[in-house]
Amino acid sequence: MLKPKATARTFVLILIVLFASLASGAPFAYISNQLADTVSIIDTQSGTVVDTIAVSGKPAGVAVSPDGNKVYISTPEAKGFAVIDTKQRKVTATVKVSEGSLGITVSPDGNQIYVADWFNNTVSAIDSDSLRKAGTINVGQSPSGMMVSPNNRWLYVANRLDNSVSKIDTQKLAIVKTVRVGEHPFGLILDTRGDRLYVANVKSDDVTVIATATMTAVATVKVNMLPYAAALAMNDSRLLVTNQDDSSVSVIDTETLKEIGLIPVGDKPEGISTHPDDRHVYVANWFDSTVSVIDARNLRVINTIKIGEGSRGFGQFFGK
Repeated sequence: MLKPKATARTFVLILIVLFASLASGAPFAYISNQLADTVSIIDTQSGTVVDTIAVSGKPAGVAVSPDGNKVYISTPEAKGFAVIDTKQRKVTATVKVSEGSLGITVSPDGNQIYVADWFNNTVSAIDSDSLRKAGTINVGQSPSGMMVSPNNRWLYVANRLDNSVSKIDTQKLAIVKTVRVGEHPFGLILDTRGDRLYVANVKSDDVTVIATATMTAVATVKVNMLPYAAALAMNDSRLLVTNQDDSSVSVIDTETLKEIGLIPVGDKPEGISTHPDDRHVYVANWFDSTVSVIDARNLRVINTIKIGEGSRGFGQFFGK
């Protein structure tokens, strides 16, 4: 029979384990389904779609607030973006920005939302509390993918038709430097330290590696046909790039900058994002309306999840 002190200690330990278990619930992936005007919510623990939210305006880009409470979905046809409350699982606001709203990202502190206008060649900064425009930056032609540095100071924008990437000072909302990359840059991914930026160049079938301190291109890595977007996994040691016309994902060793694997996925892979466990990478397949789940350690697909029509998931689509 347990002594009173031992019983109390055991009870406390049970409570700690229970609360830790509840707190460590698997995060959700939020995938835009452009042809269905919906967003699918995937429970990554069960590997199933647990809810589908109607989002009008041909939803495309995805950004999740740092606290996981909000998801911002760009809606090109509605000329702005929608705000999803993740607890209520519904759209709580729609924001007009401009006619070509496509790329979208949120700052690491959660205070600013950035929306790239594909037609007007601008990036709008939106205050996340008021949902009002704080400023507009003129950039290159057809801005698309964006990333904010971990220190919240710099915003990087891919200018697709200018074959360039711009670095923007987020305090001054002004470009500080623009660097030439491959043909038709689209998706961007920044390493966790903010030192390296990887740029998927759709037309030249390669990835440009940029040293952010100097904004110089330090390498070009060949991949397969029509690379669209990229993600980093395994402590930034592996770069994964979706190849639209090859139905595959290229895996690059970021130290040697050599391709170490080519993983078959669904038809027309587009958006790609890494699970917070840093090992599993999710890929939205446009033509298949599926999401492929890749084990970045073993370089293989471990699950395929059926979602809505025209799954795009352009951006960082993981949240709590």
